[in-house]
Amino acid sequence: MKREIFSLLMNIKNEVLKAIYGPDKITKLVDSEMGAVVVKEPQSNPEDEQSPIDSKFKTLLRGGDEVVHISPETRYFEVTDGGMGRRVAYTISGNLNAKKVLLCLPGLLETKASFMLLHSYFLKFEECLVISIDLSGRGESDSMGDREAYKMSLYLADISQLIREVIFREKVGRAPKLTVLGTSMGGVLAMHLTKIFDGKIAGIILNDIALTVNWTSLYSLYKSMKNEAGFKEVRELAKDLSVDERAIRDVQLPGHFDLSFRADIWGMNFHEALEGYSGKVGLVYGGKSQICTKQRVEEAKEFFPKLKLYEVPDSGHPAPFNIGVCGFIQSEMNI
Repeated sequence: MKREIFSLLMNIKNEVLKAIYGPDKITKLVDSEMGAVVVKEPQSNPEDEQSPIDSKFKTLLRGGDEVVHISPETRYFEVTDGGMGRRVAYTISGNLNAKKVLLCLPGLLETKASFMLLHSYFLKFEECLVISIDLSGRGESDSMGDREAYKMSLYLADISQLIREVIFREKVGRAPKLTVLGTSMGGVLAMHLTKIFDGKIAGIILNDIALTVNWTSLYSLYKSMKNEAGFKEVRELAKDLSVDERAIRDVQLPGHFDLSFRADIWGMNFHEALEGYSGKVGLVYGGKSQICTKQRVEEAKEFFPKLKLYEVPDSGHPAPFNIGVCGFIQSEMNI
């Protein structure tokens, strides 16, 4: 039934495009349960139609740029640890040849599924590509097994590989304008990426995390997570969250956060990760957040006078990706 409904919708879309562009310019393509209806200008030489990324999604040329538009689909890249390979999953959607790229990093116990509204929202823009990642041991990415502990530096290395091999690899001569969106501790990863890719990240958007996180806030968050989990066994909680059991245990260990930060009596400070960064910085925060409090928002504004803010008034931690937040992200990317 799901397949039949999907095929029906794709047929309807195909007919609409035929009415707009003419039947001689339309090619219908369906891939697994994700697909794309694309518009092609007739070519005299079929060999010239080979796309540098994926030929089955070639579409109409506009202003000299190919529009290679796809619906959200899951892909993988391979990471090798000590001679053993593991797959890291990511969802990709939009124009594969777009210059503007949005990379979405989830919170520590979230998956890329939390960004599906963003994928849907940005599909209407031809100049944008959206990528969201499952950190190792989450969602559709492989678990670490017994090879290595889960830790922030591991996630940072995996994301860096994704940027080099997926985002920058096919963009020789036309570097993408990359914006990194990070939820909660995913925002900390975004900050550290600005050091690794000096000058290559156009902007970062932080979801409910500022430059300082209070120890008391972290304790409150941990306590609320424990209360929400109730008496669930780790195995049951892992299944509910689509997270590896050991990842849930490891995030609670002191060694899990192994990236640089400055500690004081108030909490963890991440200012040095953004020192010297000249790109755009945006901050989305919940009006009732215990992590990104009004005090921490004001301090971030002092550190970045050009900081753009968007408050979700009745939200806690993290802020939801509602239409207003999507519009703010769109504005930050100048789309």
